Amino acid sequence: MEPFQAVPETSTARTPHLTLGVFRPGLTCPWSRRAERYGAKGCEERADWSRLADGVEGVTTEQRSGCPVQEDFDPLSEEFLRDPFAVLASLPRDGAPVFYAPTLGYYVVTRYADIEKVFLDNESYSAATAQLPLVSLVPEAARILLAGGHQPQPSMVSLDEPAHRRLRNPTVRAFTPRRVDAMAPRIRATVDELLDAVDPSAPFELVRALCFPLPATIIFSFMGVPRKDWDTLKEWCGSRATLAWGRPGPEQQLCDAQKMAAYRGYLRQLVGSKADARADDFASALLAIHDEDPESLTQDEIASILFSLSFAGHETTSYLIGNMVRRLLEEPGRWQCVVADPALIPAAVEETLRYDTSVPAWRRVTTKPVTLGGVDLPEGAKLFLWIAASGRDPSAFREPEVFDLQRSNANRHLAFGKGIHYCLGAALGKLEAQIALQELTRRFPRLRLLEGQTIRFHPNISFRGPLELWVRAG
Repeated sequence: MEPFQAVPETSTARTPHLTLGVFRPGLTCPWSRRAERYGAKGCEERADWSRLADGVEGVTTEQRSGCPVQEDFDPLSEEFLRDPFAVLASLPRDGAPVFYAPTLGYYVVTRYADIEKVFLDNESYSAATAQLPLVSLVPEAARILLAGGHQPQPSMVSLDEPAHRRLRNPTVRAFTPRRVDAMAPRIRATVDELLDAVDPSAPFELVRALCFPLPATIIFSFMGVPRKDWDTLKEWCGSRATLAWGRPGPEQQLCDAQKMAAYRGYLRQLVGSKADARADDFASALLAIHDEDPESLTQDEIASILFSLSFAGHETTSYLIGNMVRRLLEEPGRWQCVVADPALIPAAVEETLRYDTSVPAWRRVTTKPVTLGGVDLPEGAKLFLWIAASGRDPSAFREPEVFDLQRSNANRHLAFGKGIHYCLGAALGKLEAQIALQELTRRFPRLRLLEGQTIRFHPNISFRGPLELWVRAG
């Protein structure tokens, strides 16, 4: 059972009416001062789940003249989840590259140059909000998290310097290019095994057959997770997406909190067991660094690194492969181009990351008053970086609405972020997508989408890809 209800996409999706307003005096941003310090620069104090559960404190934001407001912009609405690019097309983008969305309490940033600027300026923009829940936690959910040992310790993606460097440096040491390159044979063998199980004489569901199990197999085995636990980790990853990037109700929060507490506890136990029984895996490599100086990288911090990697190395790559195959097949000529010229496969991966990224949005918060996209923002302003919109920015990409396998600058996309938080697993994710496409085009040169299907997506703000993708082999 899926941990949350999927939302379908249909070809006749209705674009929501978006009302353009002006930022009014007295408009409040739901921002907790305690949460603002969660992972912020130079702060050693950790956030308190119980404070986050008590509701988010309203902080009055002073009026900012000229800042537009999109009253109805909601990335968790059914209309948006069906087709976010139709919503993007309806916005007055040239005149409002930054606008305020009251449904989120965030400023939405759409332009490539502005998003790139935010990623590169770590002094003005903190990563503290990257994984904060969109909704405040009910007290019982907070108690479950704390009782289960799920301390709200920031993970690497939500830390600023110098705390970020403390976790990233050992991760880079353990996540070596040699270790990634050595995974290519394992990736190929896994793809072969998964596709060997497919019956090409009948329609088959590609996400279940390949997109989902491939990255799960690769990243969990890379980490050193026993095979018997993979299905459980997959379920926990879904709960994490709901709790941090969705809009779960109280009952869903309780369910997800129980799974998150178990998730964190499992990873701590895994690290503890690896300490006494090393292997040729990522967890053991991190423990070897821990042995050099136990205070510079603790076992709890290793568990935190694994917490980040187990999700980022799984969900994002699964959605990348699904998005790539969908976009290639929706215009059969694209698929045939790749079949005829496999040298286009790396370009197909990069163009998918630009055109329909599996990480469509990320978050930041201002550490001081700034001007972004012509809008004056106060300290503590929460930013919704619409990465998917940056890939459709005509000032960065010629004819951005066209999926172009010959595009020379597709790799300029911001799908993996930029700067100090650039995704460590980017090379691995692209390698998996390339090998998957190589084998799919070789085995199924006449692959096509099954007609009449409704494509569904998880209701969360930061990760997007088809939950199911039905295809025919010929």
